[in-house]
Amino acid sequence: MSDRTLSEAIRHEADRILNEHGLMAAMAAYGQPVVQGSYALDLMTWRDLDMYLVTEDRSTSWFFELGKAISECLQPSKMSYRNESNGESAHLPKGLYWGTYAKLFGQAWKIDVWAIDSEQYKRKEEAFALLQARLHDGNRPVILALKNELYRHADYRKRFFSVDIYEAVFEGVQSKEQFSVWLERHRGLTYSF
Repeated sequence: MSDRTLSEAIRHEADRILNEHGLMAAMAAYGQPVVQGSYALDLMTWRDLDMYLVTEDRSTSWFFELGKAISECLQPSKMSYRNESNGESAHLPKGLYWGTYAKLFGQAWKIDVWAIDSEQYKRKEEAFALLQARLHDGNRPVILALKNELYRHADYRKRFFSVDIYEAVFEGVQSKEQFSVWLERHRGLTYSF
């Protein structure tokens, strides 16, 4: 299966999760749900869905009600909760988080939901729009190929991320070997892919 075909198949499954399984409707009862990440960029290589719930509510009681609603939609095997409202982890959004793990359509899915306020979401949306504007038919296949080759690496999503791949390709990187050089130069990380 080609990188493009795989991306389309995973995105179709994501559409079914959002609509047929009722995730968007369930979340809409608690705020404004927005799907971002690789789904919105049309660059899906694994079954991971990144969502924001835009709300001004800072309490946790409603967020546990949302967790119950998510659970009823997806019948997950595991859900993890995180409270980053005080912004203790600088690299994470300031808000509440559900990490949901479910088997859907015979496949393991991870769905990340961050509840954040509108001001924070506005900044994220602006950054996302800048990233989206740099994508085109010439660099999209390179990004998909690199993501497909690297997403099983033990440090992917721990020490280096999709955004690193995007930035590297925007700067002309075309292969894993070139990406390895880019990571060392820009992030101080040494890998031999």
